[in-house]
Amino acid sequence: MPENPPMVRFEKVGKRFAGGPSILKNIDLEIEEGDFVTFIGPSGCGKSTLLRMLAGLTPVTEGSLLIEDQAPVEPREDLYLVFQEANLLPWAQVTENVELPLKLKGKSKTERRKKAEKMIELVGLQEATHQYPRQLSGGMKMRVSIARALTVSPKLLLLDEPFGALDAITRNQLNEDLLNIRQRDAFT
Repeated sequence: MPENPPMVRFEKVGKRFAGGPSILKNIDLEIEEGDFVTFIGPSGCGKSTLLRMLAGLTPVTEGSLLIEDQAPVEPREDLYLVFQEANLLPWAQVTENVELPLKLKGKSKTERRKKAEKMIELVGLQEATHQYPRQLSGGMKMRVSIARALTVSPKLLLLDEPFGALDAITRNQLNEDLLNIRQRDAFT
């Protein structure tokens, strides 16, 4: 019986911007469905670029990158990238920010609200649903961003150092929270 192909496959992947030096070179990696993978390296080594290539936001310039045997040439519906910054709509309350991906997909207000409430509870922000981003701490903003990502039930969740700018206590708590969420809702 043939083995299932990996969910993500990098084969000799490289990235170069506008003829400049190579940012990434000869990346070979296979990621199975359900894996939890961390890319570690110094600032500027290409971690964010690698995630942006996976998300279909930046093209590969060398080699082959496949997600479920398809090149990520545009953003996928079953993939979500949480950036280093929360990127919340400043004029929208927590619930509206969490609902945004579902609104963009044309889901009904009732369906959006139900899913948003569930994700807000999952990240522990039930008491902040009517607050605006300016009223939230850095950790709370990142929780909103993660709740927003989880509303679309991604098969592949990419996190680009979303806790990097937070204090150590908040960062550790959010790391623990994310691991607990992952146990409930399996994603790669």
